[in-house]
Amino acid sequence: MQPADKAGLRGVFSGQRRRCTPEQIADDRARIRGHVLDRCTWSRVAAYEPTRTEPGSVELLDELRARGVTVIVPVVLADNDLAWRQYRVGTVLGVEAIAAVDAVLVPALAVARDGTRLGRGGGSYDRALARVRAGIPAAALLFEYEVVDELPSDEWDIAVTAVVTPSGWRDVGESGDRPPG
Repeated sequence: MQPADKAGLRGVFSGQRRRCTPEQIADDRARIRGHVLDRCTWSRVAAYEPTRTEPGSVELLDELRARGVTVIVPVVLADNDLAWRQYRVGTVLGVEAIAAVDAVLVPALAVARDGTRLGRGGGSYDRALARVRAGIPAAALLFEYEVVDELPSDEWDIAVTAVVTPSGWRDVGESGDRPPG
């Protein structure tokens, strides 16, 4: 896949998302939501509020809450680290709140089959994922074309353990890639 640098790849994947129709995005979001909800046995989940073209959905977050799951979402701090707040409640919980979750639903532009995640480039999620306890699933929500064979990575990149696409939930990489919590 070209270009091989992260910045170039971010442009490629962001461009592909912008070309998706609202109907395609809504259909894919609904299917992704179903796969996550089928898998859900969690009581506390870190997730994110999606932008217009991301495959996550507020409907997913609302359904998790309706099932009694505590959902926390990020608050970007001045240094690009992530504090967390309760979704639809607003209570800010601090940067360590992610250490108490049962699962993490992670935004990504792409994920390689080994779990390497391509994010937006601020390093926020790599710092946050380093606080997640070992063995906790970290699943990137993606469109089908965003699961690729390989991606460039740096020593600070934290791999995800699963991807969720419209076709289903798939474990990737090695779940032991995250440092113990």
